[in-house]
Amino acid sequence: MKKQKPKKTNNKRLRDIASMKELSKTTNDMKNFKRAMPILAPLLKVAGVDVSKIQDALGQLEGLAEQTNELIGMPDRFNDLLAEHGWIMYKMMDFTVAKTAVQKAESGDINGAEQELINYYNVETIRRQLRVLGPLKAFRPRMDLTNKALLDYEEERYHACVPVVLALTDGLVNDLHEDHKGLSAESTELEAWDSIAAHTQGLGRLVKILRKGRYKTTTEKISLPYRNGILHGTDLGYDNRIVAAKTWATLFAVGEWATKVERGEANSPTEKPKETFRDLLTKIQENEQTKKEIEEWKPREQKSTNAESFTSDSPEHVLKEFLLCWSRKNYGGMTKILPSKTFVAKEAPARIREYYADKLLKSFEFVSIVDVALANTTIDVRLQVDEYGRINEKQHTFILINEDDKGNPIGRTKADSRWVSYTWRVY
Repeated sequence: MKKQKPKKTNNKRLRDIASMKELSKTTNDMKNFKRAMPILAPLLKVAGVDVSKIQDALGQLEGLAEQTNELIGMPDRFNDLLAEHGWIMYKMMDFTVAKTAVQKAESGDINGAEQELINYYNVETIRRQLRVLGPLKAFRPRMDLTNKALLDYEEERYHACVPVVLALTDGLVNDLHEDHKGLSAESTELEAWDSIAAHTQGLGRLVKILRKGRYKTTTEKISLPYRNGILHGTDLGYDNRIVAAKTWATLFAVGEWATKVERGEANSPTEKPKETFRDLLTKIQENEQTKKEIEEWKPREQKSTNAESFTSDSPEHVLKEFLLCWSRKNYGGMTKILPSKTFVAKEAPARIREYYADKLLKSFEFVSIVDVALANTTIDVRLQVDEYGRINEKQHTFILINEDDKGNPIGRTKADSRWVSYTWRVY
């Protein structure tokens, strides 16, 4: 399938990407709502809304607004200070670590900021973030070498780790970019809609360092992951922890771009219609009703794990149908459990097929069913899976969420809702 080239973003700052603007808009809307409360309160009371609870929530707005503004501004602050040193922010990066690094850098302690980030990229952090990249079709063939590079990193063989991770990152870009060129190509632009990393202020700045021409052989210690100098054998002083940590960070930043591209989310979706004041009132009423349902909700008392006894409206029945479809290679049927927010309907069967083509379910057994919340049931299933002719037994936890047609969590008794799972991938 030909990959669609992402349109260039017009956002000059990371605070202007869609999710950040939405956060800012929500905060401003709440401030305006707070100012209007003296006028709205009588109308809301007539509509049956508990005004006192709204006023209590609005009382905490100032602190929330301050935290939101800090969150919105952090990626720009981070990159402005640290991009030239080989670090950029991306969504998987721990916010507290990023904030501490920024505070140290702003106080003039760049070395302290870098040490904070180096310490962050320990083996456990890297392993955890690799699990997020694992489901990517383009990254799966690279996992074996990646795990070997991680072992080298753990045992401080940075001379072996760094070039492998750089090469794997290069290959990931080559496979997913429309031009099929790696990081070194001047024409390669790594941009995607609503991405912190895949932005001119993120990867757009970092790849300039990676691509820098390094033509003269030197044994001087370097602190930046010069892709050309390291892979072409001219930068010989790369065998150190700081270059290795930055190389892993680069892989994960590129991984954010790769995830967007592989999911078909590199370009912006159709804009939503603007919300009216009537819509806002309706939403408030619905929220109040949901709060009441949450307060009154109780988990089901008896939940049999016998698949034959499941009722058709239960989450366990939906999961059973998913598993049966898997055992029959009915990839279209398997899509019924996929969240609408993360999948385009017409592309979903192909996505399922790509992931499950080499995995065939031979048998399954429900182990436990736990109603966690009003719209959430967690189900453990024991599976026997044929992978490349070998039967492997796995136990997987499926988290099922009841959602409305817009992908919002909703009470399990609501009409026009359906059970979906964001943990549909069985590793």
